[in-house]
Amino acid sequence: MNQVFMNLLANAIDALDESTAGLNFNDIKLNPNQITIHTALTEDKNHVSIRIQDNGVGISADVQQKMFDHLFTTKSVGTGLGLSIAYQIIVQKHKGTLEVNSVLGKGSEFIIIIPIY
Repeated sequence: MNQVFMNLLANAIDALDESTAGLNFNDIKLNPNQITIHTALTEDKNHVSIRIQDNGVGISADVQQKMFDHLFTTKSVGTGLGLSIAYQIIVQKHKGTLEVNSVLGKGSEFIIIIPIY
């Protein structure tokens, strides 16, 4: 699971860096970079929900449809396989779910739901 969290946080940091490229300090100060992590029990109390949200560049609908596919990447060759691996860890190993909500220019939220054993 540590690999999943590190990957999602690294991607959020990359999105924030991309969103502030070319901006001056005052512009960034008006809309500061932010990563928020929320954890909670689901209503049935049988699962944990972990939400990692950023206010970065967001992800296009086209990329969202492919982002968990094996070998899909928007990064340079040899990198960017983390979301596929994260998906496998959450869904196959832990029998959970991994979803994304994103709006271009507004940011992204990754939602992990895993059962409590």
